[in-house]
Amino acid sequence: MGKQKKEKQRKPYQKPTATKLSPEEAKLKLLDHARRGDQEAKDLLNMMFPEEARLISANKEKSA
Repeated sequence: MGKQKKEKQRKPYQKPTATKLSPEEAKLKLLDHARRGDQEAKDLLNMMFPEEARLISANKEKSA
């Protein structure tokens, strides 16, 4: 009834990869985070795209 420990094999190291987003993709990600309630995303959106920030705020007020 002896328990045998399974040895976990380590995966070989893989360098982290960075994904380059287009400006439009980055804006869409920022909008998504702001819509989900991320305050830091809302602050950044307000600085970079004030019109979109106002639209998100207006939509929140209508749904509340």
